[in-house]
Order: sequence, then C-alpha cells, then structure tokens
Amino acid sequence: MGEQPEVSGHFRFKSLIWIFIAPGKSFVVIREHHPWVAGLALGIFLMLLTGLLTAWWFGDAMGSIGDALEIPYGIVSFLFAALPLVLLFEAVVLRLLAAALKGRARIEQCLSLAVHIGLISAAGLVARSLLRTTQVDGIVDLQRRAFDMAPYSGREMMGLVADIAPGAILDLMVSSFVFVWSFLLLGLGAAAVFRLSRPAGFAIAAINWAAGKVLEIGLAGLMVAAATASLP
Repeated sequence: MGEQPEVSGHFRFKSLIWIFIAPGKSFVVIREHHPWVAGLALGIFLMLLTGLLTAWWFGDAMGSIGDALEIPYGIVSFLFAALPLVLLFEAVVLRLLAAALKGRARIEQCLSLAVHIGLISAAGLVARSLLRTTQVDGIVDLQRRAFDMAPYSGREMMGLVADIAPGAILDLMVSSFVFVWSFLLLGLGAAAVFRLSRPAGFAIAAINWAAGKVLEIGLAGLMVAAATASLP
C-alpha cells in the first residue's frame, strides 16, 4: 500500500491528513497503532461546524421572511450523542465481517478505520453546508411565494430554477463524490488493515454500507419521534 512510514505520535495525527491525500500511509498507521481519539474529536468538530452553518443559513432564510428560528437543542444533542454510537456500531460490524472473511482485526483497528473514513463524510457535509449558504435568496423567494400563495409566471419560475438549480446540482455532485470516495477508501482500507484481498475488502465495504443504511433509517425514526415529542 505504498510507502511504509515509521509510526510515532506525530504520525498518528498526520494520519488524519493522510486519509485525504495519502491513504496508503494512513492505513499503515491504522493497522499498526489504530489511533482514534484525535479523529473522533476532529469529526465532532466538523459535525458541529456543519450544524452551525446549517443553523446560520436556515435561520437567515427564515428570518428574512419574518419567522423566528428556534434551534431544536434536544435534537442537536441527540445527534452528537449518536455520533460515537454510530462509529462503535460500524466498528463492531467491521470486526464481525473481518472475522467472517478470516481477516486479522482488532476492535481498535476497526474503530480507527471507521473514524478515519468518517472524516471524509464529515468534510463533505461541511462543503455541502457551505454551498447551501449561497442558496438563501432562492429559498426565501420560494418560501415567500408558498406562504403568500402567489402563483409563478413562466418567466419567474425559470428565474427561480436558474437561481437554485446550479447549487442543487453541485450539492448532488459533492454528495455522490463523497460517497464513492468513502466507499473506495473503506474497501481499500479494510483490505490493507485486516490483511485481506481487495475483493474481500470491497465486500466488507458493501455490507457495511447496507448495515449503515439500516441504522440511518432507525436513527431518522428516532429523530422524528424526538421532534414530535418536543412539540407543544
């Protein structure tokens, strides 16, 4: 998997950067020393940044049409509490899959790999939140029309589409790119860290993705329940 760096405490932090630019080096650090604390802290920071950006652009849009924004702190707290649990769930899934395929894996390695790959998704969420800040004007116009029940003329509709569509398309492109990038890295990382073949590594990535979707649906249901319970 490329150059084998001499691993030290310094390299454990650099592995967080290497996962973006030199994943082969990062996989060596994960396999031999499996750091995860710094990665988890960075992931939480990126998620916090995403939440703040989302609250900012959404609050700006709502405030522009005269509505007050009340941040659902209970749901935000639930999200941050869920993040370590999601990573632990993924680590357990990776450990079970590696064992089933006769790979050599410890739970610390699985957790470290999950944390490092998760940074890709977290960075993607930050990028998408930044993109959405450029769409506030279009969102405000759409909401104002919906609340006022004002019909669109053909020209106005085309103008709204022209304002919103580029950002929406770019958001979809970023989301798709991050998914493919994360999937490829997880497949390669599973093969390198657990000492498996690449087909086995990508099989782990595919099954892990399916398990993650099941968890995502479950968490979404809990979020809806929490939001419903918080209503007066």
